[in-house]
Amino acid sequence: MVKRCLWFSGLVAAVVLLAATAAPRLASAQRTVDLVLGCNPVALTYDDGTPTTTVAEGVAPAGTLDTIWKYLPAEGRWLGYMASAPAGVSDLQTVERLDAVFVCVNAVATITMPEIGGGG
Repeated sequence: MVKRCLWFSGLVAAVVLLAATAAPRLASAQRTVDLVLGCNPVALTYDDGTPTTTVAEGVAPAGTLDTIWKYLPAEGRWLGYMASAPAGVSDLQTVERLDAVFVCVNAVATITMPEIGGGG
């Protein structure tokens, strides 16, 4: 009985150590999407209410992002974020999880965001 308890305790300790080692990697899991010159359809994986500026910071290299557009079908209109506009001018202030947007770039670029299974 004592050997079985020691074995079980060792197993529990190993699982806890493995979880502690893997947790930082899981929390920071990211995906990168390649963008071509022009406007690219992208499904965003950020949490609901993420500022559009956070999305813009995920586009690399710096300076390649022109605009981000989101269509509101119920209202029949577009919301937009312009990277070069002064703060507060763009009407696309936040995004929701799995928003379908167009990310428009002036050169080949990438956008890095949380993994589909992870949060923002």
